[in-house]
Amino acid sequence: MAEDVPECKEMGRIADSDLLEQMPRPLFIIGNKRSGTSQLVRVLNLHPQVFISHESDIAWILYQFYHNLAFRAHVWDSDRGMRTTLEAAENLLRPESSPLENFIAIQTLVMRNGSPWLPAQNKTGLRWLGDKKPMQHTDPDLLQFMLDHFPDARFLHIVRHPFEVVESSDRFNQTPDGDFWLDLSTEEKIERWAFHESQVLQLKQDFPGRVYSLRYEDLCRNTEQELIGIFGFLELVPETLLLKKAARLTRPLVRPITTRPCSAQALQIAAIYGYDLHKRQHWLNTRLEQAYWHLVKMFQ
Repeated sequence: MAEDVPECKEMGRIADSDLLEQMPRPLFIIGNKRSGTSQLVRVLNLHPQVFISHESDIAWILYQFYHNLAFRAHVWDSDRGMRTTLEAAENLLRPESSPLENFIAIQTLVMRNGSPWLPAQNKTGLRWLGDKKPMQHTDPDLLQFMLDHFPDARFLHIVRHPFEVVESSDRFNQTPDGDFWLDLSTEEKIERWAFHESQVLQLKQDFPGRVYSLRYEDLCRNTEQELIGIFGFLELVPETLLLKKAARLTRPLVRPITTRPCSAQALQIAAIYGYDLHKRQHWLNTRLEQAYWHLVKMFQ
């Protein structure tokens, strides 16, 4: 049960030392898959004081570990990331350690060893250490565990046009690794998008200072400006060369948007982030916009 988990205020040797303030703070990416989370991880990891893993499933692993549950895939995900992490680092899990201690130990090993998705990195002096598992992190039970035991954690939320998320999931599911929203209709996928985004909105309402939102489209088009906002939220100052490199690595891909049936909730949530789900984008406008942003990125 959750009450059996060691409280963060009793973090053993970490709490008993002056090193607590030097420990990296947890940082979690939250929202929906196929929303630009992988690109967000790439550009954030350019900063020497930030490391975010590619789906290590660390929060889900710790939730199961402290609730004495057998390790299994989260109901919204495959077990691929979790299995990879456990194969490399399950021996580091210590029941006498706090969730934060185990979190830091495992994520540090993941960073230094690398994974099938990210190269090994040997960073020191980290300020932020985290994972991207956007949908898992909206699970109410898992999210409550994270809030209870990582009181200094912050959340980055990246949102994408729901119709683009649906089309991206369809393309991804045609690959050998495709495992996202299988067997769901288009309408059901849009409703799942709305559910996860509604969870984020509730988190923002409950903890307004701990969640930072951005749109994937804005990250692609105005990369430097968006990263300045993110790093400001993280109380970090990025170097100009970092921002320039991130801008070169991030290119907008504009596709025609076809309208689809969706609920009033999906319409309302999309409107909050400036998406008009009744608006159809013609292929000619798409081509012109793509050419414009290609020229802009060439001179960044």
